[in-house]
Amino acid sequence: MQFPSLRQRTRLSLAIMGCSALLSGCVTGGYHQQVSSTLNAAKSGAVDVALSDLEQNNPDKEKDLLYFLEKGELLRMKGSYPDSRDSWLQADGKVREWEESVKMDTSKVVGNIGSFLINDTTRRYDGRDYEKVLLSVRLALDHLALGDWDAARVEIKKMHEREAIIAEFRSKELDEAKQKSEEKGLQTTSFKELNGYPVETLDAPEVRALKNAYESAIANYLAGFVYESLGEPSLAAAGYRKAIEMRPHEKLLEEGLKGLDKRASQARNRKAGVDTLFLVESGNAPAITSRTLPIPLPLPTKNGYQVVMTPISWPVVEAMDAPVVPGSIGVDDKSQPLVMVTSVDLMARRAMSDEMPGIIIRSSIRAIAKGAAQKAIQDNSASMGLAGSFLSLAAGVAAVASEKADERTWRTLPGVYSVGRTVLTPGNHRISISTPVGQITRDVQLSGAHAVVVLRTSGNALYVTQTPYAVAANGAELKSPDSLIPPSDKPAKTKGKKKSASVTNKEGTS
Repeated sequence: MQFPSLRQRTRLSLAIMGCSALLSGCVTGGYHQQVSSTLNAAKSGAVDVALSDLEQNNPDKEKDLLYFLEKGELLRMKGSYPDSRDSWLQADGKVREWEESVKMDTSKVVGNIGSFLINDTTRRYDGRDYEKVLLSVRLALDHLALGDWDAARVEIKKMHEREAIIAEFRSKELDEAKQKSEEKGLQTTSFKELNGYPVETLDAPEVRALKNAYESAIANYLAGFVYESLGEPSLAAAGYRKAIEMRPHEKLLEEGLKGLDKRASQARNRKAGVDTLFLVESGNAPAITSRTLPIPLPLPTKNGYQVVMTPISWPVVEAMDAPVVPGSIGVDDKSQPLVMVTSVDLMARRAMSDEMPGIIIRSSIRAIAKGAAQKAIQDNSASMGLAGSFLSLAAGVAAVASEKADERTWRTLPGVYSVGRTVLTPGNHRISISTPVGQITRDVQLSGAHAVVVLRTSGNALYVTQTPYAVAANGAELKSPDSLIPPSDKPAKTKGKKKSASVTNKEGTS
């Protein structure tokens, strides 16, 4: 038996290392498959089962951003607002790490070494643009559920700062992608040029109508409501105005701005009841799947380079499960109109459209590198006999198997946001809403000058959240809690004064 020479063994070792690097990036299933059981449990109202499933799918001690995003949403559904807030604060910390990295290191803009050699799933998941901003919205809602309006204001302010960072990042990424595509001589730079890609999913008129993937009417209207509740009318007006720009000709949004001065006057004179914002969240954010399509790339040959059609996996935003989006809810015996103000489905598609230049450049460079590695293995395999043939075959399999688009996305995030607003008397009110299993009724208790009631439908389940119902020390209804009285009208504080509050969250299933 003839053994390979030292030179052949060296080549074999290098080739095996190349195959190992490729195979290390192979994945057995997309994120939407991994999280499907968690999502289905939440849709049925079994939140504890969903949380258990999430833990089983994330056994590693070091948890990533998606884990904290999904966990925070599930805990909110369960009514564990402090735990939900804490989970989202950990997620927020990871987003802030991303913010600092893109400020300080421009090499982070397009991708890391793994994304250029293996696939995008090797990248640290930093969240889609809309996820980063809606995280601040979700945190603000948790603070409101705990009665901390000042903390909600902090999140609103941070949200606007985050939007500015994302805007600058996207501009840098586009410039970097253009530069790298020119350096590599790439022919395809847009998803519109990918033969077979479902262009209509990203190029629809309603997607193009979005200015970007991170600003939303719901975020700005909520900002306006929080600022108004804290006696800051100028900031409230800016929030309402921005929401109107994003959803023009919506009477409810326009009334938020037009009636601002009148509401402030009524609050000062204590003539108003509880200014109540109803936020209805329907369905879930869409899934992203991997689809393999060919792209023309300059691959290395003995005579230089040759442009060949090379299969590469691309991310595709799938159609969102059509949720029941109610046009109204019942408040006691009256119908309260709702206005749909934000679709996460459209935001996800706009985000993917904005990400595609960077995805195309990373995928193209990766395919060229894999092609060069495979060619080198094939050129050296002839002198290795049977082992060389096996290695050449393995290299081809590894190159295909490791090619996978990044399917990670925040799936438990609500898919559609609708709002309604009215003034109600302090005390108990019965709310009814249409769901896939019919009409479901819940009771809420309102107090103070402002209140937020959130109704989350997911599958057949209904989850209800409200700002705390405050009562005085003697147990009587507290119609104007100190924290909600405009600063100029607040009486002097009495040492040792306490307020009690309760927050309720209820689930409803078929």
